[in-house]
Amino acid sequence: MKKASIFPKVATDLFWVQLFWAFGFLGIMFAIHIVKIVLAINSDNDMELYFVSTFVASNIFMLVVGIISSYGFLPHYVSNGVTRKDYFKGAALASVGLSITLPVITSIVSGIELFVLKIFNMSTVFTTTFGERVNMEDDGIVTDIIQSIIIAPYVDPQSNWLLAIFIVTLNLLTFYLLGWLIGSAFYRFGVIIGIVFIAISIVLILIENALLSIGLGLTVSESFSSYDFGLPISILGVVVIIIIVLWVIRQITKRVAIKM
Repeated sequence: MKKASIFPKVATDLFWVQLFWAFGFLGIMFAIHIVKIVLAINSDNDMELYFVSTFVASNIFMLVVGIISSYGFLPHYVSNGVTRKDYFKGAALASVGLSITLPVITSIVSGIELFVLKIFNMSTVFTTTFGERVNMEDDGIVTDIIQSIIIAPYVDPQSNWLLAIFIVTLNLLTFYLLGWLIGSAFYRFGVIIGIVFIAISIVLILIENALLSIGLGLTVSESFSSYDFGLPISILGVVVIIIIVLWVIRQITKRVAIKM
C-alpha cells in the first residue's frame, strides 16, 4: 500500500515555526519603529511607515531563514522518516505562505498607525522619500549589488497597497529561496561549491532587481538601461527565476546524504 504524502503537514508545521520567528523579528522592528516615531515627532523630522521600515530587514530575515531551512529542517524531517520530496514540497509551500503573510501583517500595522496618527493630526510625520532612494544613480556593479540586496524594488504603499504588498512578497520569496539554495549547496557540496552558489545567487538577485525596476519604471543600471517592458513581463521573468531556483534546490536535495 502506497504511503500517504505528508507534505501538507510539513508545510503547516514549517509555516507556523517560521511565522513564530517572524513575530519575534517583527516585534523587535516594531519597538525600534515606535522609538523612531517619537524621535521624529520631537525633532520635527519625517520617517517611513512600519511597512517600509521592515522592508529592507525582512529581505535579510528571509535569506537567513532560507539558509536555516537546509541546515535545520532538512536533517530533522528526513531523520524522522519524512521523504526528501515531502520536505521539499512542504518547505516550498511554507516559504510562499510566509512571504505573503509578512507584508500583510506589516501593512495592517501600518494602516493602524496611520489611522491613529491621523486622529492626532500627526500623520504628516510619514514620508515617501524611501522611494526616491531606490532611484540611486548608477555607480558600478558594487552599487548594483548593494542596492539589489539592501534596497530592492519598491512601491510606495500609500499610492497602491496591493501592488506594494505583491512586490514585497516577490522580493521576500526570492530571498528565502536563494537562502535555501545557498544553504542546500553548502550542506551537500561543502564550502567551495557553496561559495559558487553565493555568486550565482547574487547574479539572480541583480536580474530580479533589474526586471522589477524596469517594470515599475525605476532607474536601472547601465547594463539594463536598453530594456523596456511592462510590469507583467517583469513579474513573469521573476516567476521563471523562482521556478528555476526551486528546480535546482530539488535536484540538490533529492539524494543528499543526511549528516548526523
